[in-house]
Amino acid sequence: MKAGFYWAALLFGTAWAYSEGLIAHGGRLVATDAMAALIALYGDQTGHPLAIAGALLLFIAKNFYCAIRGSHWVRRSLLQQGYRALIQRSGSQVSVV
Repeated sequence: MKAGFYWAALLFGTAWAYSEGLIAHGGRLVATDAMAALIALYGDQTGHPLAIAGALLLFIAKNFYCAIRGSHWVRRSLLQQGYRALIQRSGSQVSVV
């Protein structure tokens, strides 16, 4: 499993979460996307460009959050499914966590 920043999560956000089997996180991300869409719609209907910018900022921040926290979410999901974490230490020693 890859640790660190997930570029796919940055680019695809909600779709990435569902593709990784993170259903609960995906549902929360859909709610965030819906909020951003409603804010953008409000800004479009009332002519407030700052509302549209805020909606875009919310969408981008959500995807960055997914990219940063994605490895933790996937790791926790795999551990809940029964997989074990292996940590490789110096000297090629592997420990089961």
